[in-house]
Amino acid sequence: MATLLINPTASIETAGGRFKGLLTAMPPIGLALLAARLRQRGREVAVYDAFIGRGGPEGVAREARTRRPDVIGLPVVTPCASDVFAQAAAVRAASPGSVIVMGNIHADLFAEDVLTRGLADVVVHGEAEDTIVDVDRAVVEKTDLAAVPGISFRRGDEIVRTAERPQIEDLDELPFPAWDLFPMEHYGLFKFAQVATPATLICGSRGCPYRCTFCSLHVMGPRRRKRSVPNIVDEIEWLHERFGMKQVAFVDPIFPISRKEGLQFADELIRRGLHRKVKWVTETRVDLLDEEMLRRGYESGLRRVMFGIEVGDDAVLESLKKRFVVEESRAAIALCRKVGVQTVGFFMVGVPGDTPASIERTIDLAREVEPDFAKFTVFVPYPGTTDYENLKAQGKLHGAEEWSRYTSYPTRDNPPVYLPDGMTVDDIIRVHRRAFRRVYARPSTVWRHLVRIRTLSPIDALRGFWALYAT
Repeated sequence: MATLLINPTASIETAGGRFKGLLTAMPPIGLALLAARLRQRGREVAVYDAFIGRGGPEGVAREARTRRPDVIGLPVVTPCASDVFAQAAAVRAASPGSVIVMGNIHADLFAEDVLTRGLADVVVHGEAEDTIVDVDRAVVEKTDLAAVPGISFRRGDEIVRTAERPQIEDLDELPFPAWDLFPMEHYGLFKFAQVATPATLICGSRGCPYRCTFCSLHVMGPRRRKRSVPNIVDEIEWLHERFGMKQVAFVDPIFPISRKEGLQFADELIRRGLHRKVKWVTETRVDLLDEEMLRRGYESGLRRVMFGIEVGDDAVLESLKKRFVVEESRAAIALCRKVGVQTVGFFMVGVPGDTPASIERTIDLAREVEPDFAKFTVFVPYPGTTDYENLKAQGKLHGAEEWSRYTSYPTRDNPPVYLPDGMTVDDIIRVHRRAFRRVYARPSTVWRHLVRIRTLSPIDALRGFWALYAT
């Protein structure tokens, strides 16, 4: 066969730390879009989700040995890089004739190292939907990879990087994700993002005009390219009719980005009657909401909004280039509560410039505004971000190439790659747990989750309690 796309397995201990029991297998929307594009272009494609199978290197090797594909595609993100590289080695041993292609942010940034070490034969830079089609065709038809834009590959001892591929301008012409190739019954959403079952992910735009120092999504470009509202709603209707989906969650860093876009989207859902069939959840900024847009959103099925509040200190917010102030976070949560839309607040501890006092202000803010879900993570300076470049230049990254240390949930056995000045590993782990305890270990919060919100089951609550209090 031509191309096998693999969703690699990853260590749940690394990904979730003490909170691993609350992890859920998420739909791999990136691979589903690649598979759809390959199929749209008449190429042969299959997928294997090793994360669902939990087969590790043995599972992916067995799949590669059985299928003997011409091309094997593997996405690589930094916290899982070591796991993916081990699976790539197993794949190469099992199917030595296959061309291994790696993509996503980590492979893009470290292409030369990946290729020099023989971990992959080809690395895709940037968006991969059109590139993977061209690589597939070149390998199958045995034409020169140098003619494929947007890749790096190894030719003898030389690393060749081809011409840059333009970004996809018309996102409407991309096919809907090939979910029929995936075990949809095994997927869910993280608890804070799920309001109905079954649910899946949807992408309405690419790129972000904001330049937060800790965000690696800027590799998609500062210009936001968006799908048309009718095209997005077409996909939601298709997801409901074809797969029975009762909820979608947007993966966009910001959706909607404007009042006009928000009202158009809500109106289109209502016009088609989808507001009675499908609920939706999204992420946006605290400074982009107004009451009319929220009320129309609620009428159209909006039930939860996620905000990157990050910290409770204006000086630290400014250093992160968030371009809003703490008071705007208070106002956004209050407005959502007034309208009846539930909220999720994303908070970080241990960011550059953090002190014990500023971290306490972050925890105090989370307790004060009381979003329906407060998610605390330990700051991670991901490769590709401004913070990574600055901290690396300053010599402040510890084990900079130990990729498993780039985790939002560090432990003493897998400590964080960065520590604020004057803080220790134990300090960070202790304050991270303290943040969750101070917000969630309140009778009113427990009652609200178990009785009103009801996203967390009693089993989830017990797992969370164990994560916070077990030694």
